[in-house]
Amino acid sequence: MPTTGTVLAKNMAFYTGSTTPVLITCQTNASLSQTTNMFETTCKDAGAWGAQQPGVKNWTASGEGLLAFSATNGYTVLWDAWNNQTAVSIVFQTGVTGDTKFSGTGYISSLELTSNGNDEAVTFSFEITGSGALAKATT
Repeated sequence: MPTTGTVLAKNMAFYTGSTTPVLITCQTNASLSQTTNMFETTCKDAGAWGAQQPGVKNWTASGEGLLAFSATNGYTVLWDAWNNQTAVSIVFQTGVTGDTKFSGTGYISSLELTSNGNDEAVTFSFEITGSGALAKATT
């Protein structure tokens, strides 16, 4: 049964894989950003008003998590994809049947490990730059 009302942030996360997506282990933050490059179409006789048209669309998926070397689908899997420059299939979803999901394929453009302080968990962050369309579908 699809989620009704406001979706809780803890339920919306990134999964990798296209056939049977697997949750990226121990995520703490997730963000999906879409942009459109606008290009100018203002004519000299337009007066003081500019005119724009939409051009190329892009998307990026970024997230953070807690490091666990034993994680089934965590930092080391992302590192392997980054190191080998392998495309990653990514899905942003709740995992609830009937909910909307967003999916696409991209490359890891940023990957970071952070170890702050003494009694803090080591964290990782990633950014995946889309290569091709971002699709919207139902889980």
